[in-house]
Amino acid sequence: MRTAGDPVVDAGAAAGAALPSGADDGPLQRLGLNFVLVATMILGPIPMMLPAVMAVDLIAALQITTGAFSVALTANTIVAALFAPLSGRLTDRVGPKLSTVLTIATAGVGMFGMAFATNLWLLMASAGFAGLGQGWCNPATNKLIAERVPAGRRGTITGLKQSGVMFGIFLSGSTLPTLAVWFGWRTAMGIYGAAALVCALGIQLWMRPDADPNAEAQAEYDAPPGAVFALKPLHPRPVRMALAERVYITKIAWFSLLMGGVVGGVGRFQVLFAEQSLGWTNFWAGMASALAGITAAGSRIWWARLTETRVRPASALAIQSALTVVAMALLLATTSVHGSLMWVMSLLAGFTMMSWNAVAMLAIITGVPVALAGRASGIVMLGFMSGLSVGGLAAGYVIEWTGGFDTVWLAFAVCAAGASVLAMTMRRRAVT
Repeated sequence: MRTAGDPVVDAGAAAGAALPSGADDGPLQRLGLNFVLVATMILGPIPMMLPAVMAVDLIAALQITTGAFSVALTANTIVAALFAPLSGRLTDRVGPKLSTVLTIATAGVGMFGMAFATNLWLLMASAGFAGLGQGWCNPATNKLIAERVPAGRRGTITGLKQSGVMFGIFLSGSTLPTLAVWFGWRTAMGIYGAAALVCALGIQLWMRPDADPNAEAQAEYDAPPGAVFALKPLHPRPVRMALAERVYITKIAWFSLLMGGVVGGVGRFQVLFAEQSLGWTNFWAGMASALAGITAAGSRIWWARLTETRVRPASALAIQSALTVVAMALLLATTSVHGSLMWVMSLLAGFTMMSWNAVAMLAIITGVPVALAGRASGIVMLGFMSGLSVGGLAAGYVIEWTGGFDTVWLAFAVCAAGASVLAMTMRRRAVT
């Protein structure tokens, strides 16, 4: 349980104290900030979700194997992993507004490319380009919260913005099959790309520009009349990360690597598993995936709020990863016991495997100085995206080699157990 004097809480509060307070924000300003955060977290990662939902149609149209399909999509997470540390540094320097706009724009262009790819190489190139947005979305949104949201409201808003990923899973799983029936799968994915570009343009035109990061009088910055956000963003020059901060962030990054592998493999092949092993239609398989997403959307808010007020991040992460082992056991039992366990598994996965990211992001926002929020987020995203890459790629080839999914689900249970043990070793560090 948290107590007064908790170094992480104190550090987050101290960092927030140096920033302009958001207490005077009106409902419109808070709503606008929430929209930007959620939209960025929906549209940045969604290019990886759309091909997973349309896996059967896409594999057939391009005449590729399951392994080749996995390799093509892995380009997204590989680029995201490699770009994440740089995106964190860029976010600290150029500010969150430009970062969010570029995140959404690159995702939109990538979705267009995947929608109209005619061969494996175009699919891979488009997925890789979309990975720029995938690697940038968390540093950009974490920086936005660290600068513009006062302590006490960060847990709820962090959970809300992390739920954007889950809203994206729900949207892709529930709407893409229907749009594909109406317009074809290529046009259906193109619609998502167009929506992303329109959203990026809207944010660019609507949100007040960030303050000059090199200005000497940042604290005296006055927002122009009628500005959408009345806060005064600060973009200090990058500072050196202390050893305690580096250890704290590194442990979260390794945890993210292990859990990212689980999320990457399950997220990419759950729909295909339900279709091939359980004999479900694409619609019902997509709905099972959507159920996990909508469950996680609410649970991420709950977990983040609980972590800010009552439970240490390390404890929350240990519980979530341990319950992920149970979710993998349920997934193993769907073929040997009953297929209906897929629904139970999706509910539990949404509450655990797909919700830990909100706790990890809040640990960054409240556990490091604001000046390091982007860089720290980039390091953790390197771990997470590396896990997504390895997990998704390895799962595809193991499925192809073994002719089934059981080995993959068992391996992911081991990864989740390892992540739980690692979370138990995390200690809160005082930061300055």
